Amino acid sequence: MLCTADINRSLRSFAFLGMGLLLLARADQANAQMIRVDSLRTQLKTDGRSTLRVDHLIGLAFAISDAEFATGYDEIVNLLEEANALTEELKYPKGQAYAPMASAFQAMNDGRYSAAITGYTECISRLDAQGIEQGMASPLADIRRVYTAAGMQQERFVFYRSALDRYRRTGPALNATTCEHGLGGYYLGIRQYGQAIEHYMKAREGFRSAALWSEVANETSVIGQCYVAWGNPERGEPFLHEAFDAFVQEKNLDQAFGCAMELGDLELSRGNTLEAARYYRSTRPYWNGMSPLRIGMNRTRLVIAFVALGQLDSAAAELQALNTLYAPGTLPLWTTAGECEVDYANYRFQKAMGQNALADSCLEKALNEAMRFQYMALVLKYRKELSERYLELGDMHNAAIQARTYISLNDSLHAQSNRTSIAVYEGQVKERESELALQQQQERLRQQRIISFSIAGGLLLLVALAFTVYRGKKRSDELLLNILPEEVANELKTKGHADAKHFDQATILFTDFKGFTEASEKLSPQELVEELNTCFKAFDQIITLRGIEKIKTIGDAYMCAGGLPDPKTSSPADVVHAALEMQAFVTSRKTERDAIGKPAFEMRVGIHTGPVVAGIVGVKKFQYDIWGDTVNTASRMESSGEVGQVNISEATYALVREVKEVREEKELAKGPNPQPVTRQPATRQPVTRQPATEHVFTFTPRGKVQAKGKGELEMYFVSLSAERVTNNVQ
Repeated sequence: MLCTADINRSLRSFAFLGMGLLLLARADQANAQMIRVDSLRTQLKTDGRSTLRVDHLIGLAFAISDAEFATGYDEIVNLLEEANALTEELKYPKGQAYAPMASAFQAMNDGRYSAAITGYTECISRLDAQGIEQGMASPLADIRRVYTAAGMQQERFVFYRSALDRYRRTGPALNATTCEHGLGGYYLGIRQYGQAIEHYMKAREGFRSAALWSEVANETSVIGQCYVAWGNPERGEPFLHEAFDAFVQEKNLDQAFGCAMELGDLELSRGNTLEAARYYRSTRPYWNGMSPLRIGMNRTRLVIAFVALGQLDSAAAELQALNTLYAPGTLPLWTTAGECEVDYANYRFQKAMGQNALADSCLEKALNEAMRFQYMALVLKYRKELSERYLELGDMHNAAIQARTYISLNDSLHAQSNRTSIAVYEGQVKERESELALQQQQERLRQQRIISFSIAGGLLLLVALAFTVYRGKKRSDELLLNILPEEVANELKTKGHADAKHFDQATILFTDFKGFTEASEKLSPQELVEELNTCFKAFDQIITLRGIEKIKTIGDAYMCAGGLPDPKTSSPADVVHAALEMQAFVTSRKTERDAIGKPAFEMRVGIHTGPVVAGIVGVKKFQYDIWGDTVNTASRMESSGEVGQVNISEATYALVREVKEVREEKELAKGPNPQPVTRQPATRQPVTRQPATEHVFTFTPRGKVQAKGKGELEMYFVSLSAERVTNNVQ
């Protein structure tokens, strides 16, 4: 039964889809930000040499900066230089206040951040002297980008904290609102989400009072992002949907794009990778009107989502496009527009491809970039990832170093938050001296208690760590037995590797679904995976009861083998029995789904017996696999078979044609959803033998059948004898 939260989430999802269709219908229209840019350019064509033209030139410069996110610097500088020249000619005070912006923009573009900050600061001072309001398209807002690009986050805090105090006293009120936004971004960068939300809430109220609705929607969006990052997605999701609706109403595709990205990130954090990928892909129709940074952000998310889904071909295509976009150096790691984790996306893909050395170098590069920008949220993220990488490689020493660094950095962020909080109220210290003295005394007492109990706490910690290690080892052993046969797993744990072995006789079974492609077109991805999983769980249960070893699944194909790793666990007849039971399950499943009008699979099965080599391949994600011509021939038995039949080779036929014993076997769970079976070391089930009066199997000779790459091979269709079928029914 759905709970209220599930219903609300579904309604919000439908609302998003509706808005997405509305956006798609308007995709041929210009983005609201670009409409503003085009409007100002049109006005310039009719402007004379007047103060109005100066205002339009300056407004266009900021509009381009806002719309393209740190691209188009040359045009911006040209516009501001023209405004400066006309200002001097007209002696226009407001234009003179903006004069330092041309050099500031140029310095920013050249990476001369100190010079850029000097230019911005001078411009802000001149505007303050004339009492000119500064909203989000102003030097007061833009200076945060310089501090961010220079990695000067603490300096950013000091600037905005001081400016906020000043504007609260003297006005304009809009300037104080802009400073609230700048401080919110600082706290977001150091993961102090509560304080970030507080400042963004104040900024939202300020912009609402000024009737600046686009800025209100922007603050709403960022508040939602903060709640999600803070670990409260249920609180943040309504803010994101509210912001998305507002951006759609304004035809602001760029900002709506950002909200769709955040909603995708939210689903990714919940582990709902399919839904996240749907959100990311939904933005594609709007890419033509987006900045390179926005497109780059989307591609990084898509790479990560496709890797998580195992769709490495799609991930590779997105990654190639991302790296091409990133090559000219147009995408910073982080700006006020959001994160663009190019190196991290490369790390996730290369790791999935098994290119460990290349993956690690990408992760280290991402970490170095995050440290250079002093963007602590990403620094912590990459530190934690690096620690886990060392754990995967068995390098406990370096894993511990990275873990300690992560913890230390996390603690330092809290300490930094405390320091900045004290700075905020520095002017009130004298009024609170007695209170602070009392707090200091309490802190000393608290530290003394901590020291008193540290030894006991340390002992308890050691006991807890020992138990954790034991429990982790037990869990890892269970997982290993779920991946490898018991005897192979024990050899791997004992020797650190498992030797490949030759088996004179193994019986290989292959299955393949007919109609899989057609079904995939009629079913959603989730329904398709669920149906495939239902069938494979039933197959797992069938072969487990008969002591047969599962090898692997390849797309919609299933492969298993009898007679290994212990030849005593199963016989060729067991494999044939399993194949017939698999076909019976698929036939029954199709009947059930046909009755309710849903697509269903049909299946071919092929079996061949012969020598194989078995062993473990790879150094991570171990897989027990088999090789040899027997495997290839078994695959040809499947591809040369027919739907609903079990096709066997002449070698298998020779081994099972005289089988007369009737085994009493455990009945498989009936219905389309058999219960999952916990995988244990394959063992033979006890059997009750009955007089062998009839053959177990009936065979239909097919003669020599052409098999791809094998020439003509003798093949047989096999089924249960009439008496055996009757016994099973009874």
